[in-house]
Amino acid sequence: MAGAEPLLDRPVAQWRRFMYVSHFVASWGERMWEFSAGLLLLQLSGGQSLALPALFGFTLQLTAALLGPKVGSLVDSEHSLRIPLAALAGQNSGIALAALSAWLAFVFVAPAGLRSSAGLQAAVACVLCFSCVAKLASLARQLALEKRWAKALTAGDVSDLATLNGTLRRIDLSCKIIAPIASGAVMSSLSPASAAAAVAAANVLAWPIEAYCLRTVWADAWCRARLDDPGGKSSSKQVATGASALPDSANACPPGSGEALAAEGKVFQLYFAQRGLWPSTFALSMLHFTVLSFGQVMTAYVMTLGIDAWIVAFYRSLGEIFGVTATVLAPRIVARWGAASSATIFIWMQVAMLVPATVGASSWARSNLSPACASALLVGGVGTSRLGLWGFDLSVTQLLQERVVPDSALAFVSGLQHSFESTFGACASIMGIVLCAPSQFGILAMGSFLTVFSAASLHTTSAAFGDGS
Repeated sequence: MAGAEPLLDRPVAQWRRFMYVSHFVASWGERMWEFSAGLLLLQLSGGQSLALPALFGFTLQLTAALLGPKVGSLVDSEHSLRIPLAALAGQNSGIALAALSAWLAFVFVAPAGLRSSAGLQAAVACVLCFSCVAKLASLARQLALEKRWAKALTAGDVSDLATLNGTLRRIDLSCKIIAPIASGAVMSSLSPASAAAAVAAANVLAWPIEAYCLRTVWADAWCRARLDDPGGKSSSKQVATGASALPDSANACPPGSGEALAAEGKVFQLYFAQRGLWPSTFALSMLHFTVLSFGQVMTAYVMTLGIDAWIVAFYRSLGEIFGVTATVLAPRIVARWGAASSATIFIWMQVAMLVPATVGASSWARSNLSPACASALLVGGVGTSRLGLWGFDLSVTQLLQERVVPDSALAFVSGLQHSFESTFGACASIMGIVLCAPSQFGILAMGSFLTVFSAASLHTTSAAFGDGS
């Protein structure tokens, strides 16, 4: 394996380039829809209720929460190339069909004023169902490429892995900056239906590019030797199929060890058996129990203040610049102080920066400040907090890739991690459905702040007194 000659002239540079292009194209289509979906549903519901955007978020989060571990098991046990290709196809087609459903609703249902009609309900149901398919496919893509491929191709080099993680996240956040502006501009200058059509077209055109890039990486012998190692694959299959697939020596693993739990498919026990790791990963999942996140609920709330769609998109994109900054700083801080200490620095940075956001979302700000001032406090605080959020996310991701035992269960454990994140996100969406009046958003914001504070306390306690540094 070590003597395999690469088929590309410069494999170390080339595989990164192709992986980055594929990641950019996939992230662009997904981020366009992530921004547009809530606004399109808000418009379809009449523009005065946050219920449909919250229902959209809840449905996606619930789907990922229920099926996340299954997706992780599938990624660990199946072919290293077929899984990401199928996942990208599912993501692109799911988003395209969801956007097309929204377009049909605007073109044929909304003009007739039938906002409570069966046709509109069917269109909304299609948007939700196709978006759920895209969500699961996106999860499989992330686990396969951002977790499994990234670790395999960096061959255990911690500094190299941190740099790759940071670059992939920077690409994703760059798409979160630019794609919403493009979608918001189309929505404001043309129509919501035009924005839906643009999202569908972008995702239809994306898959051939993504497939070409991944197949090119796979065609290189240097890369394929690391991605398709027979020993690693057989170990991964043991995670999904159970102890019967293990040789006698593996069956002799001590009961309760990571290897034994992975072989038995005990995903919850395996997750909480990761000593020095699970408090930090669980703290990361807690950060999804929030509406202070540029998600559908907060985006819709800002629009209820009278802010135009393209300005909302600009606000959101400006905030993600701080996230991009985190992707530059985090690898350097991780290299100097370690992933756990880096995570502590970033999570408390997020807590501090959410204070003005919580004030801007309060009923006091809604009553006593102008919409522009209240929205600036809210969006400015959330935007600057992205520096802490994404720095913490990158640091904990590095911890997860370094410390999961056994290595072959990385996607398995990561799948449950995404499930926890989606569970907390679903709970936040439920609160958005229950407290759907714009005047009640301040309650949601305060609950979000307290959750982030609790997550910071959990991680800090583990980092200070646990057995990991």
